[in-house]
Amino acid sequence: MDKSFAGLLRNSRLARYDRKLSQVYCVSKENQQKGNWGLKRNLPSVIRTPFVTISDLDTAEHQTPWRSGTSQVMFVRRWKENFINSKKPVPRPEHVEHNVALMTPAQFKHFAKQAAKRSPEFHQKLQDKVLKKEQIFEYLGVTFNDNPATGVVGPTYSDNPVEMNYPVTGRFLNNDREGYAVGVGGVVALCYKRYVYNPRLHGDRRDRVFYVEEASIDPQGRPHVVVSPREPGISKISSLLGSEDADQNVLLSSKDLKAEDLWNTSRVHQERPMQDKPDNVQANPKHEELMECLDAFSDRFSTKKN
Repeated sequence: MDKSFAGLLRNSRLARYDRKLSQVYCVSKENQQKGNWGLKRNLPSVIRTPFVTISDLDTAEHQTPWRSGTSQVMFVRRWKENFINSKKPVPRPEHVEHNVALMTPAQFKHFAKQAAKRSPEFHQKLQDKVLKKEQIFEYLGVTFNDNPATGVVGPTYSDNPVEMNYPVTGRFLNNDREGYAVGVGGVVALCYKRYVYNPRLHGDRRDRVFYVEEASIDPQGRPHVVVSPREPGISKISSLLGSEDADQNVLLSSKDLKAEDLWNTSRVHQERPMQDKPDNVQANPKHEELMECLDAFSDRFSTKKN
């Protein structure tokens, strides 16, 4: 490693600084207390946030203008937490088969040692009733094929992108030109009007589950997220029929839907019996006295009439 002044300066943040980029700089707690941010001069030690953006290294007043970069960092963290496709792809492990029939004695001895290390894990799966004893060869990936197969070439992993339509938590905010604005972790997403069949749904400000249809960053650096309140693969019939269960994701499955169900609006309500509301009617404590007065009045009226 080059420890000369020229090498340290070449690899420092000061040499890589670009005022056209709103880059966020971070320092350790010790350097933050000293005000040492690796710039031309130290910043005030009273800065509480460990993330700052530098608009210029120096000014005519011999100052270093800075702003807090916490909002940018928190936005990136919320984006990665709620929208999985923005993360790095997770490797998909490949299943490697071990052909015992074609192993040499040395290869078989090495394989036996590796299999012995997996013995506690296999016994734990037996106790949890995840596997059976007959699945030992399947668990170890053992085959007994006399014909040689094509060997594994290159790395045994591949990119595993996450599909869309995964659930996130959010709530309706207000009407938008193209639909409804939905707040998801500090990001304002769009829900098209065609996704909402219950007109009372968007007026509910409670937290609910949405499903991400699209999530990306446009060329201007603004987030573009499209969500839907309906789970993918669920029929729209119950929403079109005015079912109150549409906003609770209790919809009819397309597999269970029949032709006569198109005209039967009471099916969903039969599955969820209505709860009786409490009756606020109370008995009059002077009911007996009133009845006696009415009886006496009716007797007097009948006597006068006779």
